[in-house]
Amino acid sequence: MFPDFSSLRVLVVGDVMIDRYLYGSVDRISPEAPVPVVRYRSQEDRPGGAANVALNVAALGADCAVAGAVGSDEGAGVLSRLLGDRGVDTRLLRPDAERQTTVKTRVISQNQQLLRVDRESTADLRPAAGKDLAARIAEQLDAGAYDLVILQDYNKGVLTPEVVGDVLAAAHRNDILTAVDPKERGFWSYRQVSLFKPNLREIQAQCDFTVRPVLEDLDRAADLIFSQLECRRVMITLSEHGVYTHDGRSSAIHPTPARKIADVSGAGDTVISVAACALVAGATLTESARLANLAGAQVIALPGVVSVNVEELRASWAAGA
Repeated sequence: MFPDFSSLRVLVVGDVMIDRYLYGSVDRISPEAPVPVVRYRSQEDRPGGAANVALNVAALGADCAVAGAVGSDEGAGVLSRLLGDRGVDTRLLRPDAERQTTVKTRVISQNQQLLRVDRESTADLRPAAGKDLAARIAEQLDAGAYDLVILQDYNKGVLTPEVVGDVLAAAHRNDILTAVDPKERGFWSYRQVSLFKPNLREIQAQCDFTVRPVLEDLDRAADLIFSQLECRRVMITLSEHGVYTHDGRSSAIHPTPARKIADVSGAGDTVISVAACALVAGATLTESARLANLAGAQVIALPGVVSVNVEELRASWAAGA
C-alpha cells in the first residue's frame, strides 16, 4: 500500500540554500580571454540543500517546517518566499548578520552547465547563535509539534556537534523519529538516530577498508556505523547501483529503476525525504528503500534540482506492486 503522508508533521534541520540558474546562449568566444560569452536570457531560483528536502516533504503532502541559518540579505528573503509559496513553514530560519545566505549560481547554455559560482558562509555557527537555534527547535519538539526530524548536512556550518546534540536529545526524549543525511565534517556526531543515510562516497571516506557496492563490503561498513552510532537503521545510496539497507538484522541491495539520467543534483535530498517519511508513515525499511528508489529515479530524469511528483510516484509504486 502506498503510504499516507497527509497527517505527518516534519521538521527539516540543516543547511538551506538557493540553487540559481542563469540561462543564455553562446555564439562567440570572448576577445578578452578564451571563454564563451553567454548572452543572458533568464534566471530561475530554486530552494536547495535542506530547503530542497523540505520541498520534497511538502510535495508528498506532509506538513513541513525548516530550521537553519540564513544571512540578513536579499537571498534570505528570496528563499523564504520560495519556500512559503510551496507551503513550507520558515519561522525557524534564523537570520544572522555575520553570515550570507548560500547561493549556488549555475550558468547554463544549451542544457550544459558552463560554470558554477558559490556564494556562501561555511564557518560553524557562533556558539550563541547555535544555542539559540537549538533552543527554538527543542521548544517545538517538546511541545509535540513534529513526528519526524530530518537533519540534512551540507557542511555549511549549521549542524555543529552542539546543535546536533541538543536537537537529537530533544527528539529522543519525545520519542520522535530522526533521519540523517550526513557529510564528511561531523559524520560521527549523529548518535542513536532512527535512520542514517550516507552515500557510498561518504562512507568510503570514513572507512580504512575498501567499500565497493557489494553486499559483503557494505555489511562491513554498516557494522562500523552501528558500532559507532548505535543507530537503528542504515541506508546507503549507491548511485546507479541502487540503495543498500540494513535494519540491524538483515541487509539487502535494492537495484535502481532509473533508465534516464539528466541531472543527479538533489537526488540525495529526495531519497532521504521519501525514505524517512515512509518509515514514520508505517512502511518497512525495504518498502521505504523501494519508494525512495522510485522517487530518485524520477528526479534524476529531469534537469536541475527538482522535487518529487507524488502522483507520478504513486503511479510508479502501483505499477510495480
